[in-house]
Amino acid sequence: MKLLNELYTVMKTYHMYHAETISAETKLREAERQEGRVKGVSGTGGGVEPVFGLRIEERHQRRNAARKMEKMREKRKAKYSENKLKTVKARNEYLLTLEATNASVFKYYIHDLPDIIDCCDLGYHSTLSRALRTYLSAELSLEASRRAGLEVLEGAVEGLDPARDRQRLLDLYPTAFCPPQNFSFQAHMGDTVAQITSQPQVQSELSLRLTQLQTRLASLKIENEEVKKTWGATLTTLQDMTVLDDFDVSQSFTHSPSSESVKSSVSDGYLNKPSLAKRRANQQETELFYFSVSPADNLHHNSLFCYGEPLIS
Repeated sequence: MKLLNELYTVMKTYHMYHAETISAETKLREAERQEGRVKGVSGTGGGVEPVFGLRIEERHQRRNAARKMEKMREKRKAKYSENKLKTVKARNEYLLTLEATNASVFKYYIHDLPDIIDCCDLGYHSTLSRALRTYLSAELSLEASRRAGLEVLEGAVEGLDPARDRQRLLDLYPTAFCPPQNFSFQAHMGDTVAQITSQPQVQSELSLRLTQLQTRLASLKIENEEVKKTWGATLTTLQDMTVLDDFDVSQSFTHSPSSESVKSSVSDGYLNKPSLAKRRANQQETELFYFSVSPADNLHHNSLFCYGEPLIS
C-alpha cells in the first residue's frame, strides 16, 4: 500500500505539472499572437511605420503596448519553460516510481507470496501426510491380518475330516467311549459250570436252536445289507441337501457397479433355486426317513460274535 500511495502521489504531481505546462503554453501562444498583431499594426521589426495621419502621442502608446506585450511574452515563456522542466522531472519520477512499483508487485506475487504461504503452512502437509500414512498403515495391517486369518480359516475348512474328528473325540474321552468289561457268569450256590454243555437230553434242542440262529443270521445279514444301502443313499441325499454349493458369492461383487446391482444379482440367484420352504420340507422328510432306517437291528447280530465263544462245546 505504501508503494501504491507513493505511485499515486507522483502520478498526481506529474498530471498537475503537465496541466500547468499546457496552460502556460496556451498563454504563451496567446501572448505571441497578440504581440505579433501589435507589431503588425505598429510596423516595428524593420517595417515602415505608417505615421501619416497619426499623432506622436498615439505612436508612443503603441510602442509602450508593444514593449508590454514583449515583456509579457518573455514572462510567459519563462513560466512555460519552468513548468516544462517541472513536468519533465515529474514525468521521470513517475516513470521510475511506476517501474519500481511494477517490479515490487511482480516480486510480491512471484516470489514473496509463495514464501508467505510456505511460512503460514507450518507443516500442514507433512502432518496430513503422516496422519494419512498412519491410517493407510493401519488399514493395510488390518487387511493383512484379515487375509492371514482367512487363509487359516480356509485351510481349516479344507482340512475338515469327519472320521478323524470322530476318532479324536473318542481318544479325547476314553472313559465315556471305551467298551465296558464283559459281563461275567455269576454262579449260584457253588455251581462251577460256566459254559454251554451238550447233554443227550438237550442235544436235539440245541441243534434245532443252532439251525434257527444260523437261518436268522443269514436273513439279518441280507436285511442289514439292504438297510445299509438305503441308509447310505439317504445319508448322501441328506448331505447333498445340507451342503449346497451356494457359498460362492463372488459373482455378486465382480460385475456389479453398485449396491443395487449386488442386490439384484443376489435376488436373481436365489430365485433360480428351489424355494426355501420346499427345500426345508424335503430336508425334514429325508431326516425322518434317515433316522427311521438307522441300522440298529443288527445289534443282536453283532452281540453273537462279540465274545468269540462257541455256542456249543
